[in-house]
Amino acid sequence: MVYVCSGCLGITVLSTAFLNWRHLHSFTVPQEQRQIIRIVNLPAVYAIFAFLGVCFPMDYQYIEPIAGIYEAFCVAALLLLGIEYVCPDGTDREAYFSKLPGRDKKGQFIEGGSLVWFQRTWAMVLQYPLSKTVLVVIQIVTQIEHVYCENSFSPKYAHLYLTLVDYFFVGGALGAAIKFFQRMGRKEKAISIDRGSRAKIWSFLGVLVFQILQDIIFGLLNGKLFEPSAKLTYNDINFGIPAFLTCVESVIFSLLFHWSYSSKEYHEGGRIDRLGGVAQRTKTFSAILDALNPSDIVAGVVTSIGLLFMRVQSKYGARSAPQPEKLRESDVGMEPLSHRSRMRGYSGGSEGGDQSPPFERQYDSTLRTPAMPQSARGTSSVGGGKDLFRSSMSGQEYQPLTRSRDPSPNGMGAQYPRPMV
Repeated sequence: MVYVCSGCLGITVLSTAFLNWRHLHSFTVPQEQRQIIRIVNLPAVYAIFAFLGVCFPMDYQYIEPIAGIYEAFCVAALLLLGIEYVCPDGTDREAYFSKLPGRDKKGQFIEGGSLVWFQRTWAMVLQYPLSKTVLVVIQIVTQIEHVYCENSFSPKYAHLYLTLVDYFFVGGALGAAIKFFQRMGRKEKAISIDRGSRAKIWSFLGVLVFQILQDIIFGLLNGKLFEPSAKLTYNDINFGIPAFLTCVESVIFSLLFHWSYSSKEYHEGGRIDRLGGVAQRTKTFSAILDALNPSDIVAGVVTSIGLLFMRVQSKYGARSAPQPEKLRESDVGMEPLSHRSRMRGYSGGSEGGDQSPPFERQYDSTLRTPAMPQSARGTSSVGGGKDLFRSSMSGQEYQPLTRSRDPSPNGMGAQYPRPMV
């Protein structure tokens, strides 16, 4: 079993590393691709901790839960990816969802916007990384104190309570994320079918569903379906077989992610940057640093806590587009983690040691318009430059890419330029 798990781990790591390499070498839209890189690494994380559990069976109960923390961050990354598809400008999000018509549970339009719904979705999903981390810490501590008892659901042990709370949080987070994609994609048509959002969300859910099924079969039903025998020991049923299945599943989903989270749409020449030109590739080293930076999810968790306690100040107005003169004076770096100014949310277009924005003298302020829902858009004579560039991009609609690194629902504090925290 150890040899098979090690082989599966090797294939999973190589497959995941190759997909990461493809995204890092076509890192033209950092706000989306950093979330994709986090998600596609989930099978490798599962495989690593499962393999360690097989190698150290006596410590499996302390090793295996840690993978759940990264899983929670991936759930948050999935929602942030969907929000980037819908409204990439962090300063416009409250205005966008305020203008989006509200819907009841049956999908019928109701008075008022969808801002409250969006904030509830945000709070439900972005609280999960913090909640899961706390639950894992409590689980490990109770294991050490011998009051967890994984095979018992007696009220005197912590296993019962932690399992119920965990299922409540993960169910709420996944349910809210799925509903967001369903509504904004199928009903509001705010997420293009060409983005492959269905493939992304269902392939990601597949990883989690198999883990939940394993927990039910080998956890909740353990002792009823399986009993130790001469061939299967207690450790085989509780640790060995689940870890083995996790390693095999990781291989399958790591290969599947090459299709659902492909990097083709991010190759140079396929996307538009914030200045209305073709998005340029960010340098690989800066792309790696940007993908490893968890500040956007941490900021989202903090915002979710504020939303739960209603302590987030509303701010609907989007800031004006940056002027070329101010960009030149501020010496803004175009890469997401420029060593000179550490800016947020730029797509990178400079070469060598030049960190100034490319083509800044050609900036046309008409190219940047506040994001708004499809239902709230109307015809306007403004934005001729946008229509001209749209034709050269084979019908691809321009989306403003003046994004902030902080993807909070209200876009608080987002500005041009915005320093990295």
